[in-house]
Amino acid sequence: MIKNIIFDLCGPVITIDLDLIDQRFHALGVGAEKPYDLLVGSGLTERFESDEISSRVFFDEVRSLLGCNLSDEEITDCWNTLITAFPMSHVELLKGVRNHYRTFLLSNSDEINALFFKEELGRRAGFDFTGQCFEEAFFSHAIGCRKPSLQAFSHILNKYQLNPEETLMIDDREGHCEGARKAGLKALRLDPDTDLTQLFDEDFKLKND
Repeated sequence: MIKNIIFDLCGPVITIDLDLIDQRFHALGVGAEKPYDLLVGSGLTERFESDEISSRVFFDEVRSLLGCNLSDEEITDCWNTLITAFPMSHVELLKGVRNHYRTFLLSNSDEINALFFKEELGRRAGFDFTGQCFEEAFFSHAIGCRKPSLQAFSHILNKYQLNPEETLMIDDREGHCEGARKAGLKALRLDPDTDLTQLFDEDFKLKND
């Protein structure tokens, strides 16, 4: 029986479009065709999400890799231009689900995105969304490791003394689900055509538990 659920953020809970980041960079004069892909391909984003570099280093490397002189504030604006949907049905769902399960959030997010997510989702929800809908929200930069590493899942399991066999990871990436399974958890890959609300019944309990 599942007693604990760990939710991925981007995909299951909110929808993002990384092309919006490119569009914002282009609007500010960056000439690279695919700025986001260039930054990911360099390994910069992974290092930033794992807290291997500071925001100062991140900003400087973005300017260097993209050949631009954007300010820190302009880069932050580009980096946070990515949310396309945050359904209020998900807010209500997660409030209800927490009455039946211990719920957690686990997101591969750097400190810039993490702060934005917490503030923006709270603004849209009208309350501290990450603080009230989850027992704790874990962002990779804060724990120093990213999914699908075993350490990311073990960090939560160990901190809260969770039984992995009673813990479900819901994520939209199969690689992350595989990482969760290697750590002993149950895992469910959320298909792009399936909404998070479809996994639960009207009483906010998992349909297939």
